[in-house]
Amino acid sequence: MIIELNKQKNTIILVFFYSFVILFALITFRDFGIHIEEKFHRLNGHYWLNYISKIFGLIDLQKITEIKMSNISDYSLSSVSRYNKYGVVFDLPAAALEIFFRIEDVKNAYYFRHILSFLIFLFSSFFFYKILLKRYQNFLLSFTGLILYVSTPRILGDSFLYKDVLFLSFFMFSIYCLINLINNFTFRNILVFSLLTALTVNLRIFALLIPFFLIFLVIIKNFYLMNFVNDLKKIFIYLVCFSIFLYIFWPYLWSDPYNNFINLFKSLKKDLIDVKIFYNNTYISNRTLPDTYIFNWIFISSPFFQTTLFFFGYIYCFTRLIKRFIKIKKKSIFNDLWRSKEEETDFIFLIFLTLIYLFFISFNAPLYNGWRLVYFFNIFLIYFSINFLFNFKNTCLKKKFSKLFAIFCFFLVGYNIYAIIKTHPFQSLYFNSFVSEKTKNSYEGDYYGLASKHFFENIIQEDKSEIINVAVASHTPLQRGLEALSLDLKKRIRVVGQEYHLADYIFKNNISEVNSNLINKYQIPKNFSKIYELQIDKITIYEVFKLDKISK
Repeated sequence: MIIELNKQKNTIILVFFYSFVILFALITFRDFGIHIEEKFHRLNGHYWLNYISKIFGLIDLQKITEIKMSNISDYSLSSVSRYNKYGVVFDLPAAALEIFFRIEDVKNAYYFRHILSFLIFLFSSFFFYKILLKRYQNFLLSFTGLILYVSTPRILGDSFLYKDVLFLSFFMFSIYCLINLINNFTFRNILVFSLLTALTVNLRIFALLIPFFLIFLVIIKNFYLMNFVNDLKKIFIYLVCFSIFLYIFWPYLWSDPYNNFINLFKSLKKDLIDVKIFYNNTYISNRTLPDTYIFNWIFISSPFFQTTLFFFGYIYCFTRLIKRFIKIKKKSIFNDLWRSKEEETDFIFLIFLTLIYLFFISFNAPLYNGWRLVYFFNIFLIYFSINFLFNFKNTCLKKKFSKLFAIFCFFLVGYNIYAIIKTHPFQSLYFNSFVSEKTKNSYEGDYYGLASKHFFENIIQEDKSEIINVAVASHTPLQRGLEALSLDLKKRIRVVGQEYHLADYIFKNNISEVNSNLINKYQIPKNFSKIYELQIDKITIYEVFKLDKISK
């Protein structure tokens, strides 16, 4: 009876939490700007929806998508027909829903995508919670992990912008299904896992590591289960199902599956950008990043207590694994690397994180703008943080200190919530409090151009001119941020690029594809003076320069 009451109480807490978070999203989602890549992804969705409508003879849909595509224009926008290898897991359904709900206002079309992206992220958090609850059998710890998962400032900020956090969400779905499959190798679990991994690979091609990791796990388990022939058949079934789902949900593969799939890898080297990035107060090529790049970014832009707890949790599990490996004997009751289903889950998270990190280091992945391309690492950061708290509570903490332990968990959550409120709506630019003011401005900032909405609204409010000419001292295609404005306001802004002689104002942030210390591409002319600087928690988001009256 007590157990049932506890379950009911826990369910009520979860319902209240998710209701509160959804309410928060509905109130604040329009505070976020439109990022620079959203136009391409909206165009990508309608492009492939048009492609499908042609194949299936959906004439009305074909006409609608053609009109939509013709209205999505930008002189700096990449051609979808050329860059047609991007996945459609989010873009295509979002385009279809835009048409289904008859969303005609461009601004609303983008904000609809924002809230849809956030809801997917929120849905993934529940599966993370289920993994924690099954592993630790402790509601307080699992609920703490759930809130940390949702409230990590940079992750929360980008959760409205799909792409990077969208991949995190589907990666989370895949891990959940992977654990279920390892525990119970049924055809149903194979089918679900193959579907989710196909969708995840559709978003990011390096997710092909997931099927290889499954094979690796099966091999490890068969060192003591000796059931490899049977499992080999199941892996074969998985690979067949995975290939079928990958083909079905990726229209790019339909015309020529084999050659188009091979071309994906050929294009990786050709299409990946080679730019200078601002890192640790210097400009370096994203092709020659230091091995510490990912680790350093995670350390300075994640809540300090999360990274600290993660470090101890990871070391604990890694040390335990090494000890188990050394003690393995041919004939022993404990001749495996884990001694329970719970430790097996630890092993999956530990090895997966280690192998993926080594993969990125070994191939010197050309990252940029921090660690956003590997935001899915946050899943592992939170998992091992909770793992450490669990082991510390069970081995070092006496029962009389259980209330203090609960207070510490609330402190962790409160720390994140405070950071979210302090940096809103620029949570995706968060740095932790242990980074000096100087250091905070020694890294790339608003790559996505999210501050453009804030900038345009301020300029329009201050300047009543019929037409306001704005130049950009940055690599940011600022004109794409106009999509966040209503049509009447949008008409008042004319973005003139780097033609400073035509400008009334100049927008500047620290995003540059060249070494600005050596190349004066984005140097502010002397006849412009700084009139405004937006800072959030001592981080310079952008600066505004105005043409001197004498110059006019």
